[in-house]
Amino acid sequence: MFERCYLNMTNTLSIIVPFFNNEDHIEQCIASLMNQTDKNFNLILVNDGSTDTSEKRLFMQIDNDNINVKYIKFNTNQGHSHARNEAIAHVKTTHFLFVDADDFLAPYTVEIYLKYLKNCDTLIAPITDFILNIPTVYTDDTLQVNYKKTRENESNILAQYAIVNIIFNTRIVLQQKLMFNESLNVYSDWSFVIDYLKYAKTYVDIKGIPFYICGEIYDPLNTNKLREQSFEYLFKDFVKASHDALARIEDPVLKQYVLKSILKAIKLWFEPSDPDIEKKYRIGHKSLTKLIPLLMPAIQRETKFLFKVELLLLQHTNYRLALSFNKWRLRTRYLKNILLNKPNKNLSKYLLFNKKKDVDNETIVFESFSGKNYNDSPKYIYEYMQHKYPNLKYYWIYDTQNKANFPQELNLIAKNSKSYFDIYRKAHVWVTNARIPVHINKKNNQLYIQTWHGTPLKKLANDMKVVRMPNTTTASYKKSFYNATRRWDYLISPNAYSTAIFQSAFWMQRENILEIGYPRNDILVNHAQNQPYTNEIKANLNIPLDKKVVLYAPTWRDDEYDEAGNYQQTVQLDLTKLRANISDQYIILLRMHYLIANKLDLSDYEDFIVDVSDYRDISELYLISDGLITDYSSVMFDYGVLKRPQFFYAYDIEKYKEKLRGFYIDYFHELPGPIFTNTDEVIEGLNHFAYYAQQYSDKINSFHNKFCSIENGHVSQYIGDLIYNNIHNPKN
Repeated sequence: MFERCYLNMTNTLSIIVPFFNNEDHIEQCIASLMNQTDKNFNLILVNDGSTDTSEKRLFMQIDNDNINVKYIKFNTNQGHSHARNEAIAHVKTTHFLFVDADDFLAPYTVEIYLKYLKNCDTLIAPITDFILNIPTVYTDDTLQVNYKKTRENESNILAQYAIVNIIFNTRIVLQQKLMFNESLNVYSDWSFVIDYLKYAKTYVDIKGIPFYICGEIYDPLNTNKLREQSFEYLFKDFVKASHDALARIEDPVLKQYVLKSILKAIKLWFEPSDPDIEKKYRIGHKSLTKLIPLLMPAIQRETKFLFKVELLLLQHTNYRLALSFNKWRLRTRYLKNILLNKPNKNLSKYLLFNKKKDVDNETIVFESFSGKNYNDSPKYIYEYMQHKYPNLKYYWIYDTQNKANFPQELNLIAKNSKSYFDIYRKAHVWVTNARIPVHINKKNNQLYIQTWHGTPLKKLANDMKVVRMPNTTTASYKKSFYNATRRWDYLISPNAYSTAIFQSAFWMQRENILEIGYPRNDILVNHAQNQPYTNEIKANLNIPLDKKVVLYAPTWRDDEYDEAGNYQQTVQLDLTKLRANISDQYIILLRMHYLIANKLDLSDYEDFIVDVSDYRDISELYLISDGLITDYSSVMFDYGVLKRPQFFYAYDIEKYKEKLRGFYIDYFHELPGPIFTNTDEVIEGLNHFAYYAQQYSDKINSFHNKFCSIENGHVSQYIGDLIYNNIHNPKN
């Protein structure tokens, strides 16, 4: 347990870190301070009554020999403002800086700050949203350093919007008895800075590289981060803080800036496209009505006419009419997109005209892997229904780049075309195996059946700690996924194991999960012993009947993507060595994941390797394969239906286990086959195929019993009949 509590009186800077239940972030925060290139600062830590493991994790990071630390602990939570005020009272240096416990500093930050602070009262620097690749070094020519007078640039300091990453002069704060307003829970920063600016004379503004980095939000739906709390909690505090800040301002120019900033914030609070706008209006309109008179100077200069009218209506307490104007603001945007023929005009038409009465009870739309192919469970549901219920109207979504993958006899609709939005507006039933974009609004008289696309091995969605995918963050990914799953009426599960995971990962209620098996596996149950059927598939692929067939289907890696956000992957097996050792016995079917962008050149292996990455139906590939080579892909579960040998080529097992998404099952003990880590081991396994089949027969059976035993060959029929019955007896 850390006990030392003294400060160095000769240091220039104190860093204040208040924390309350920050166990997910505090280690990273403190580690970033311990790793500063310049450690000539005091550290003041305030435990604001934490009840989690924050304290324990903090002490694990403290280096007693290199940092001067003051530790303050409250028995109960006193609030962020009180914790800051208490910390200020213990500052013994000329300047101090606040760092939130869920954020962190780049390693050179203190060094640069102390180098350029000089005799200034204040230092400001940008706050950077969470990034992965933080620089570790810098050069002076990468920095933009500007020394300015505070009185002429007060708005520049207020524009930081947060008190973190601003260095304050201790003498000014203590002499003027400046304190945070402890009646404010979240938005207390502005009032403190406004008071401080009355006395500060000079500041330095430093830009050019990241300094202060916001910590990653792991669970946006359940977080302690103050600014991620409920609208009701935040907006009430925002209105109160706005009144408080305006009451403290003496300078008319600064007041105009603050008024404009508050109005800008309100515009964001009540953004018309927000799906919760009616709820926000209901909760916040009374508080907003009281604030509007103070904002009149800014409202009078507002250039957006409809927004201006909306606020004036609120001033006169006409809440419902104001809400109508809010909705009209959104409609005018859509009309503008349509009239100006903008690229998103089709989406705008859909959002503008999508009505409950548009739904055609007998129309069904199918989509597989976002329109990339005609396959998977949606295909088998469609084929059953088209045969059993031919009078219904069926449509398939296709991506224009993949139209060749679809039979031309289907009623095809191009993704993102006018017809695409029309069919999702009209269709009574949606059937898909992947997420439909959240801007496609499901009405309550539409039925959304989510088949999903595999038994989960790797952590999914809400169960993922962090998300490392192009063009997204952990928080935005999880929010988007959550919004998507709220629309699912039914989610198909292949086993009890998956059902439990789907409830957690997808925020699903048990009653919305159909634990019946996968429609796509009907073919495996019904044709496993159908030799003429499998021989026909082999003939279509020019596969000789006298050789064993092994399907190699590796998964995609979350972190293997290029700058454009395309996933790239190479075959890690030594194909030349494989051909030299087993080509007389085997044909290898190579199946890369559908997310992989790059095409492989296999021209040197035409008599040995068949690229089936674009083959329409992987279930047919399972049927013709004597064995499977995979790694971390859910294909192992579907293939388990057949009870055939599997080999696991996990060349990067340590990296994948530790650094990516992790596993739901015990990968080392539950697999129905051996784990190989190099090509030589794979060759040895294939050369002793029968031996491994016998050696792992018990595990193959146990694997089947756990994950595949409810597959009965009639799942497509079950879903098809469910859809038909819903059409003729709709819930709404």
